[in-house]
Amino acid sequence: MRTHTVGSVSYLNALPLVEGLDEESGVTVTSDVPSRLLDTLLQGRASVALCPIIDYQTSSAPLAVVPVGAIGSASTTLTVRVFSRRPLPDVDHIAVDRDSSTSVALLQVVLHELYATRPTLTTFNHRPTLAEATDGADAVLLIGDKVVASAPKGEDFPHQLDLGDAWRRISGLPFVFAAWMTRRGTDLEELPRVLRKQREINRGRIHGIIDRHATRRGWTRELAELYLCTLLRFDLGQRELKAMSVFWQRCHELGLVDEVRPLELYSTRG
Repeated sequence: MRTHTVGSVSYLNALPLVEGLDEESGVTVTSDVPSRLLDTLLQGRASVALCPIIDYQTSSAPLAVVPVGAIGSASTTLTVRVFSRRPLPDVDHIAVDRDSSTSVALLQVVLHELYATRPTLTTFNHRPTLAEATDGADAVLLIGDKVVASAPKGEDFPHQLDLGDAWRRISGLPFVFAAWMTRRGTDLEELPRVLRKQREINRGRIHGIIDRHATRRGWTRELAELYLCTLLRFDLGQRELKAMSVFWQRCHELGLVDEVRPLELYSTRG
């Protein structure tokens, strides 16, 4: 197998999929925030990437989903949350973390379904202070490790909504935030098998992954264990694929994507 670069999310939630991959012969791993992985893939800097699922619909080039792993949740996510100063039905303006385009789209779907609202969204990248980022906004959407490490104080933002839990209530389905994707026509050779194998290896050593990485990322061991072992899902089965299609259709109905591309799976050839 020739050398392949794998684009990964730079959060704790990606480690059950990618920990140890860089020890495989012919595989290198590059990490970034979710919103930049599509460019990494389209510019040829990665053979496969753990892209936000909305990218499948908005990509300028057609993609295929490689069904050997994903980042999703059965319900509560813990790390995709809206923090609001006002009750959610009354929110007019939300500052959104632009690190994940899927979460921003899910936010709009959830608010429309639950409250029939379409608040104004302002993007930020979390480099300013939270007060600066949310200046003039009623609420803020945060994702990833920063929700644990630097969440707003409850007394300032007393109203909260976990988007994974909200999606479950709306649809009865799990949610997939990111999945392995590749450009259509790419020959990944044995890489899907390698990704699947690493997922299985990491399934059996998840507590060691938590011990090595949780504390330095701002997590307590107990919270990281709840997150990675109970709340999140890393497999891409039929219910998850159905959830992706349902989500894309909801996005289309809101005008967030122009048309719904049919789901195409990369053939892993065993």
